[in-house]
Amino acid sequence: MLTELWESDTFTERKDVLLDTLETDYPWSKGDVLRFRRGGRDDRYRVLRVQVEVGDEGLRREILLLKLSN
Repeated sequence: MLTELWESDTFTERKDVLLDTLETDYPWSKGDVLRFRRGGRDDRYRVLRVQVEVGDEGLRREILLLKLSN
């Protein structure tokens, strides 16, 4: 399923920055922790919300993430 990973605004919990888009069937759940290790950075995020949309093109999912302190 096409999955967009969005960083949320810290205070409003609204989509702020698109971190990545990938094709995955992983069953994301609220509270999961993701670790991005890219370009010498090591950032961790917690899943706040999972939203699945059904459309003419098939399923699409948005994951809203809160950046955790290092």
